[in-house]
Amino acid sequence: MKPWHLLVCDLDNTLYDWVAYFVPSFYAMVDETVAITGCDREKLLDDFRTVHRKHHDAEYPFALLETNTIAALFPDKSRSEIATLLDPAFHAFNSNRKENLRLYPGVREALDELSKSKIPLVAHTESNLYAAVDRLRRLDLMKYFKKVFCRERSAVPHPNPTVAQSWLSGFPSEKIIELAHHERKPNPQVLLEICKNEYVAPSQVAYVGDSMARDMLMARDAGVYAVWAKYGASHTTEYYRKLVRVTHWSDEDVRREAELGARVKELRPDYVLDENFGEILHVLLPSAVKGRA
Repeated sequence: MKPWHLLVCDLDNTLYDWVAYFVPSFYAMVDETVAITGCDREKLLDDFRTVHRKHHDAEYPFALLETNTIAALFPDKSRSEIATLLDPAFHAFNSNRKENLRLYPGVREALDELSKSKIPLVAHTESNLYAAVDRLRRLDLMKYFKKVFCRERSAVPHPNPTVAQSWLSGFPSEKIIELAHHERKPNPQVLLEICKNEYVAPSQVAYVGDSMARDMLMARDAGVYAVWAKYGASHTTEYYRKLVRVTHWSDEDVRREAELGARVKELRPDYVLDENFGEILHVLLPSAVKGRA
């Protein structure tokens, strides 16, 4: 196997199950909001979808405060006052996140092994800056990555300026490179720009991700070794249905996904991680794996 000079690693559904964490957390927040306000649940979900589409992001910070339902219920209150009233709903999200956000089996061990090698790791995600960094911190993953390439931060302010300032005070800005909204997978220029930034030729880079239509197509078009995290590509029907209900995907996004799906029917990744992330050691550090056998 060739000597690798860089591993570019997707985050959501590659290192942890984003769907299994986000969906129950989001709906816990929705149900608590309904309990507090007595609002119509389906109308609130419609409003969430509208806000998410407006900002092209299902994880738009404090989207609840921008919904028409909440605006109509509290017309004379400030954003911070509404946030205080709805604090139990935000707490419900946070409690579920603490319970459900977990690394996939073998991730920590594999990252520890890779950190001992001379192969640099960078992360690449289409999550916005706040969401990406928050998860990296909660899962204690930031230490493994030289750089983190993520979607640019949203302009929405935190309703509590004190909390916002505290969060930003420990922000690892030197590791973060924000990408504009239009710099999206599977555009190979995104990955080529990462290679350029790290002064590494695409032929010396491996990319691991869970999506055939986005990650693997981008890697192959960029001339990068494509490693498919197959274990992260499957989700329960119920969770997926609930996610689609409030997603930011527009009709154009749906058409785009259909086109990408047609393109990848014959696509074959260079390597498949069937069961867990740890299998990537067979690609990047085969001698180390053989030595433990």
